Amino acid sequence: MSRTTTLRVGAVMGGFLIAMLMVMGVSRALFTNPTSNDANSWSSGNVILVNEAAPVDGGSPTFDETGSALFSATDMVPGDSSTVCFEVIYEGSVDADILLDSVTIAGVNENSIGAELNLTIDRHVSATCIDGTPVAVASGTLSAPGIVETAWQPATPGVDESRYYEITVTLDAGAPNTVQDSTVDDVEFEWLATNN
Repeated sequence: MSRTTTLRVGAVMGGFLIAMLMVMGVSRALFTNPTSNDANSWSSGNVILVNEAAPVDGGSPTFDETGSALFSATDMVPGDSSTVCFEVIYEGSVDADILLDSVTIAGVNENSIGAELNLTIDRHVSATCIDGTPVAVASGTLSAPGIVETAWQPATPGVDESRYYEITVTLDAGAPNTVQDSTVDDVEFEWLATNN
């Protein structure tokens, strides 16, 4: 037998063997048994802050989620102060850091009176804002509030938890005559909850 014939026979036999193995592989039955885990879903938690303010003079609390005014002081003279006790309530379902994020003058600031309105904010655990260990939140002016608050966290996410903020604004005793008959308005105190 010539070498060419041997190669042809070998190629035919090899092809036949490959075809036979393919047929056997396809026709061979296999046992299978799948397992699955169905109905998976995901949802996000939330961070919700609301507020409630009660005037210092003991008036009825007012509930507010829209940000209505805490102060509306008029005819202030040097040394006059306004104070409110303000409740911030965390109603979120996840762990969060909560703190005073900003004090912003969005309206007019005639004659820079915001720099003459001293601002002090303290955080309390008592609804009356009278307890022995307030935490300093801000100390400065409306124009430069000097926020120093360390964030607080709810003890149990999903269970409402409050902190009480005492906000005092005082027209500086040394305010210059240039701020007479001046207005600062649309001042926003903004608390922020950030999940952690």
